[in-house]
Amino acid sequence: MEVLIPKPPRRDAPFKARRAAFGARAKVRLAALVVALVAVSATVWGCAALRAPVAPPPTETVTLSVERVTEQGLFLRIVPAQTPAPGALRLERVCGESPATPLYELTLNATQRDAWERGALELRDPRGIGCPDLRYTLAVAPGSEGPWELATGLETSSRELPPPPANLQAEATPAGVRLRWEPSGGWGVRLMRRNLASNAPESPASWEPLAAIEPPTGGTYLDRNARPGEAYAYIAQHVDAARPAPHLGAFGSPVYVALPPAP
Repeated sequence: MEVLIPKPPRRDAPFKARRAAFGARAKVRLAALVVALVAVSATVWGCAALRAPVAPPPTETVTLSVERVTEQGLFLRIVPAQTPAPGALRLERVCGESPATPLYELTLNATQRDAWERGALELRDPRGIGCPDLRYTLAVAPGSEGPWELATGLETSSRELPPPPANLQAEATPAGVRLRWEPSGGWGVRLMRRNLASNAPESPASWEPLAAIEPPTGGTYLDRNARPGEAYAYIAQHVDAARPAPHLGAFGSPVYVALPPAP
């Protein structure tokens, strides 16, 4: 059986008109509400206390750099960025085409963990200066038993260490101790001093840095802080400051000088 729905009588036309008018007013009110919500959202987003948190930057990786090269070896510095200290680390070295050589596999103590987090942890490769082509690999682990995870690698080269400054001399003058040596032209010079007069022979004073002189400077330096009536020893080394790391050459033989007492 077919069911038919009869059409409503024509007398409800005024009702349709009223309903259409009501719908138009509702649309207007809805649009105004949307605008108000957008304004409130903009106000809330601009408020510092209610602003959505900014995602922190991604954690940077650990870096391994050559800090300096001396007679004692090649010194590597581990610089972590926002990286907690691991429980253990392992450093391997490859020289040229030779197989990898383990240099360190150690569990970090409290002092070493603190140095790691400050970016001040150094590892020494005593044989690094003897290889012109070096590759290092650093792995870390949460504990002494692993598991090991690759942290970083480094490829570098080790230049020949510069020789000591030639013919270092020390002369007492009224203005201080005048030091002279033969300038190299391409290397800087680092001077060290030891006070001899105020210490017993069995417990000499330690060497103290005196001056770092740039390559363009001639081979002379005046130590104005040397005091009358005391004796000093001086040593000097050349510094090759080219990248990737400064190469600190060997110290030459010390020279000695005694200043006359003040009149």
